[in-house]
Amino acid sequence: MVNFEKHTSHQQHKNETSQHETKLQMDSEASSEPPAKRLACANCRRRRKKCDLEYPCGRCQELGLGCNINKVDLRKKRYNLTYVKNLEDHVAEMELRLRQYAKLADEILPEDATDIKRLMVDEVLNGLSPMPSTGSPITAAKPNTPVLIKSLPSNVDSSCNVPSDGYVDDNENTVGNNRPPSAQSNDSSLSNSSVHHDVLRNKKFVKGSIYPEGPTSYKKRKRDTTSIFSQPTQRIGDLKSTVIVRNQIDPNDGRLNSDPAIIQSLSNFYKWLYPGNFIFVHRESFLYGFFNHTDETYDNSQHCSEELIYAVAAIGSRLSKDLHHLSEKYYQIAKTRLLKIVFEEQSIAKITTVQALLCLAFYELGNGENQLAWYFSGLAIRVGYDMGFQLDPKVWITDDSINENQDLSDSELEIRSRIYWGCYIADHFICLILGRAPSLTVSNSTVPESDELPEIEGTEDFRYESQTVLQVSQPLKNLMILSRIIQIFTSKIFIEPNTTSRRIEYLKKFNLKVSNWRQSLPEFLKWSKSLVQSVDMSTDPTISYFWYHYYIVLITFNKPFMEDCEESKTVILEILGDLKTLLSNLKLKFGNGLRQATLYHLYTCLLSISCFQKLKSMGSDSVIDSVFPNLSLELNWFKSVFHDLSNMYDLPNKIEEEDLELEQQQQENSAHQTHLNPHQGYQGYQGFQGFHQMNNIHDFSLSDEIDDLIKQVFGFDTWNINPSYQV
Repeated sequence: MVNFEKHTSHQQHKNETSQHETKLQMDSEASSEPPAKRLACANCRRRRKKCDLEYPCGRCQELGLGCNINKVDLRKKRYNLTYVKNLEDHVAEMELRLRQYAKLADEILPEDATDIKRLMVDEVLNGLSPMPSTGSPITAAKPNTPVLIKSLPSNVDSSCNVPSDGYVDDNENTVGNNRPPSAQSNDSSLSNSSVHHDVLRNKKFVKGSIYPEGPTSYKKRKRDTTSIFSQPTQRIGDLKSTVIVRNQIDPNDGRLNSDPAIIQSLSNFYKWLYPGNFIFVHRESFLYGFFNHTDETYDNSQHCSEELIYAVAAIGSRLSKDLHHLSEKYYQIAKTRLLKIVFEEQSIAKITTVQALLCLAFYELGNGENQLAWYFSGLAIRVGYDMGFQLDPKVWITDDSINENQDLSDSELEIRSRIYWGCYIADHFICLILGRAPSLTVSNSTVPESDELPEIEGTEDFRYESQTVLQVSQPLKNLMILSRIIQIFTSKIFIEPNTTSRRIEYLKKFNLKVSNWRQSLPEFLKWSKSLVQSVDMSTDPTISYFWYHYYIVLITFNKPFMEDCEESKTVILEILGDLKTLLSNLKLKFGNGLRQATLYHLYTCLLSISCFQKLKSMGSDSVIDSVFPNLSLELNWFKSVFHDLSNMYDLPNKIEEEDLELEQQQQENSAHQTHLNPHQGYQGYQGFQGFHQMNNIHDFSLSDEIDDLIKQVFGFDTWNINPSYQV
């Protein structure tokens, strides 16, 4: 026994000695490791200022703030959007099941089991996150209805737009790390089981406001409009079975759908320009109203109105030599009526007003009137917001929603989705051309994605005879993805103050993302050199518009950096080769008149001219010479094509007039030749300065007066918010 106790005591002492030595060894190893990297404090990171890494840091001492040390690099804990979205969907599904079980328990439990009910039902429901209301960014959708996922595709790197103090959620907003993603659900059954828990859901939302009781300002008394508006007797119940019946035309009866010039203009519009920039003017629903609702006046039509007819006709008539003189007349009629509707307080928003205003915006883009184009597109978005067109199509506030007992058919809801996402692409394209920020974003939209809609009988005279079946839904979805990529990188490359080298880094990432986007396209949307060389395919307006959109995006982003980035120069040279082939095929098929040219042709030609002028100014280059040995010859060829486009659009004429004025000024005052280079040509056009040109100084600072005011308020003697940067 004694020997056993001695052995045990010896073994315990040995174990304690071993543990002590191990601890000393670990402490020694820990002390030999380099200290953890000190991170910037929370205040400096939030203010995006450099921290001196002291405690407390100098800036916090100067401002009298509590210095909060960050010991963990939160940037290493970000999760990609797909992972976050899966978690949100999982949480939403679990909450749905809990609600269903709680409701079931409430039904099967006896009436006297009040305590059990309170425990099993009330506490379960109270523990769940509140259901989104009708005015929230997320609304319930029909079961089995596909809803656009507001996140980036797998080939878009969300980290490119992530600041150092947070992560980017799928709603395009930068949020703090202490804000967990909220569970979202798109199942309509959730809203029914929680109505009694949400007071706001029991109140109707007022036109033009997200508040259930209307805007904060004066709210007009609701008029009795039942006697003014009535529902059309013929509505679209199912597009698959809908037929357009065209009666015998009598040119003298005064109806718009009997006017041969109007009909031919509409035919030109849909044959040569649709879908293109005009996806938002859904052909089947517009023509259905145009031919079927004239007896009841177009005021009662859901998808057609007189102002929209004139706006579409103004664009379509430009494509015919015999009708071109009517274009300005139709435009003025549409403009006068639209402005009266928009600025009349008692008017009721209609989706046709939004469509017509966007048509006028594109009309002015063709004329080179960028300011008017921007104003019309802005009015269109404001009118759309007034009717809530970014929300679920079921809750749009329009003239046809006056009859609250009239339910919309599935086809009518799908048409509304198509119109909204068409407006989305139109808004983003206009902003791409003008170098501005788009108004419509995916995060603010709860409209279901647009599915493919059938072509109906009676529209044969308004179709392009293509070798392929017209598809709009898939191109639309992929253009939306491309617009999201553009939105992410625009601020990084063009807006945020930065060095040229840093901008080029983001540009290379952008080019890679766009390349991945192109490779991930469905097979019928992909194109190659052989398709570009095909006369039939490259001149098909139902297909080639998608290619031109891609080329405009790449030129817009890469042209300003051609002098400083070899990759940009290579991208531009490759695109210019493709564009020359495409425009050559267009001239080969339609002749030098180019009466069927679109805005895509107009602006790709203008951008190409600007690129060739910049290539000439860069001097001798072996890479450039290997692709285009004679830059002057290529430049003159594109100028000749651009001049041919003046048969339809006024933009070429205005630019040529500006060039003549520049030459006259140079001849009158030779001292200014260094500033007025006679070889600048089309690059002198004011509409593209500041966004596409390379050598402009971009001033992102506030005015001096505002700077001085802020200095006085915050007590800073020497402080510049954002100094000017030269790209």
